[in-house]
Amino acid sequence: MASYYKGYVRRPDKDHLILLSHRNHQAHLKQLQAVPQPPQWDSRTQNIVGPVKDQAACGSCWDFSGTGIIEIAYNKAGIGGGPSTFILSEEYTLSCYRNGGCKGDDNTTVLDWAKSHGLPLTKDYGPYTASVVACHYKPSMSLYKLDDWGFADSTGKSGVTPTNDVKAAIMHYGAVGCAIAADDAFMNHPAGSVFAGSGSKAIDHDVILVGWDDATKSWILRNSWGPGWCENGYMRIAYGANLVGTESVWSVKFAVATA
Repeated sequence: MASYYKGYVRRPDKDHLILLSHRNHQAHLKQLQAVPQPPQWDSRTQNIVGPVKDQAACGSCWDFSGTGIIEIAYNKAGIGGGPSTFILSEEYTLSCYRNGGCKGDDNTTVLDWAKSHGLPLTKDYGPYTASVVACHYKPSMSLYKLDDWGFADSTGKSGVTPTNDVKAAIMHYGAVGCAIAADDAFMNHPAGSVFAGSGSKAIDHDVILVGWDDATKSWILRNSWGPGWCENGYMRIAYGANLVGTESVWSVKFAVATA
């Protein structure tokens, strides 16, 4: 069986972050609930989702999950040039500020940094090496900041985010990052069918959700194991399977107003 690197390590202050997010965003999240949700959704059809990436031999799933939803936020806002060119650097995150590196961390670590400092493009910073090396950042590199991020659960709870809250966030923000129990059954599920789950509850991997299909009661999951995994780097996974959707997070970049 194939085996892949993962790397989710829950932040020790995450419960506090969830509480703060609920205080700041609960009214807005409840407004999103009032928007009718279609039976199917796929953000890939909106030209806001870039090519699938590969974390390779590094426990950096958290980095790819957080960075991926930031890219989608910029693409949704129409800033940066589109998904084929707006490719942010995961390597910068690994090598240029304090985090768990290839030993694992949480996607909210990336979101925190992107809101306060920003991330450079891969074309400016340099290629991903799947390792923590000397920081190559130079002040001449543009940094792209988030305007805000938060947790999608409108009730302010931890654990698996309610299905309707995840759908509302995907519709409004383009995607959510979340955690999952990525066991051998998940890793080796073949293309062509919905992964119904193995029952594993050992949360250890961060991913992205970009859509859903109520007909099959499944999410469209975007992974960071390259385009050769499952269905071109994606998977259709049943709602709640292997605790998918755990502590779902959204991010936003506000569009520039035009006269």
